Amino acid sequence: MLLHHALNVKTNDVISFVGAGGKTTAALRLMEELAGIEQRVVFTTTTKILEPIPREDEYLLLTAEEEALLRVLELLTRYPKVFLAKRRLEEVDPIALGESDRDYPMMRLNKLEGVPPSLVDRLAQQLSEAVILVEADGARHRALKAPAAYEPVAPALTTILVPMADLTVLGKPLTEKHIHRPDLVASLTGAALGEPVTVEMVARVLTHPEGGLKGLPKQARVIPILNHRAEDRPLDDARQIAHLVLQNKRVERVIIASLRAPEPVLEVIIPRARVVAIVLAAGESRRFGQPKQLLPVGDKTMLQHVVDVVLDSPLEQVIVVLGCRAAEIRASIADRPVQVVVNQEWKSGLSSSVRTGLSAMKPEGGAALFVLADQPGVTTEVIAKLVERYRETQSPIVVPTHRGRRGNPALFARSLFGKLMEVTGDQGGRRLIAEHEDELEEIEVETEAIFTDIDTAEDYLAVETVSGVRTPVRQGLKQACACTPDPKF
Repeated sequence: MLLHHALNVKTNDVISFVGAGGKTTAALRLMEELAGIEQRVVFTTTTKILEPIPREDEYLLLTAEEEALLRVLELLTRYPKVFLAKRRLEEVDPIALGESDRDYPMMRLNKLEGVPPSLVDRLAQQLSEAVILVEADGARHRALKAPAAYEPVAPALTTILVPMADLTVLGKPLTEKHIHRPDLVASLTGAALGEPVTVEMVARVLTHPEGGLKGLPKQARVIPILNHRAEDRPLDDARQIAHLVLQNKRVERVIIASLRAPEPVLEVIIPRARVVAIVLAAGESRRFGQPKQLLPVGDKTMLQHVVDVVLDSPLEQVIVVLGCRAAEIRASIADRPVQVVVNQEWKSGLSSSVRTGLSAMKPEGGAALFVLADQPGVTTEVIAKLVERYRETQSPIVVPTHRGRRGNPALFARSLFGKLMEVTGDQGGRRLIAEHEDELEEIEVETEAIFTDIDTAEDYLAVETVSGVRTPVRQGLKQACACTPDPKF
């Protein structure tokens, strides 16, 4: 597997490499892969890097901050790969000077001074068709490190944070020869200077809030890379570190890689994806004339029925967003193990409930499944299929379909939460679904209930016909087709 597949890189990603053990190599490798699929790439640093030797399809831009934005935009129209730094330094890297040409085949021995992280953020806002790679940490060619007070220097708009370590450090003494700032590593791990480095120590450094996760932006996905240099060596230690690292709920996956191999990714270890359900139940039921959430469905209220279906599904957390008549409706689900939040701005439309639900999510939640409170026909089987497809593909959007038409519920990965928070008015994720058509995953289901939401008494009666869910409505109501032409969310 290639790195860009393992990282699930998307256009407009800002990928910050921190830690030790191959950051430059990983970034250069990723740059080549992305250019190979016709993706424009900017490789920059917020610290220092060795000066690259540009090839025909590359350009090295050394520029002051105020000039960088326009120059990079112009250069990317002619070069698929642009290196960006502030200025050339006279200092020569003494360690690189003593290494073979094989280790640094396309790099000079002097260093370049990096750009401010604020400039990277401004570039990210302007470069909608490019990926930005950032070397955001320095390690003096050591295999493991802990950051100083002023490190790392990751841009605020980082979308993927990549903490790194080289596994040649295992068994080596905790000294400056192998580790950058061994005293800080000792402090983070509780080890003594000179002790052999263990798998537990490496995992602790990578996931410590003052180690590999220091300065982690809220929206960033965390994907550590364990550089396993000898492909023929057993992966047992690497796998053990990966499983320890995955105990931290912010970590999405761990990549075990041999960065100089033809196919650098040896294994990708993924945890059970953490999907949170957000039940949207804040509306006033204006067209129906009474709270739909409290309508009988079987021997429960409609909201109780929907909440119980969600609770029986493979989800990590259930959030219920209330608004109109919140106190009365909250009482109906008081005995359910859900988190209830109240949208005080429910009159402004569905988007305000989306924002309220997302704000209540725990940071370890990797995706949100938006469930409409007036869709009682949606089953645990439908939800399970959506979650399973997300866990298999890590796609940013997963929706159900029936006979070629899309319905609800809809699942959105954390990478799109920022855009969801910007939606306004009485709309949910429909605009994002249209914008991310090429990244969308669809899962075919056998029920029309994914189209069925209840706005009128006729819709309420039709639920039993479409989904089989019993509703005690008086006979004689005109039965109407409840299948809407477009997804409500």
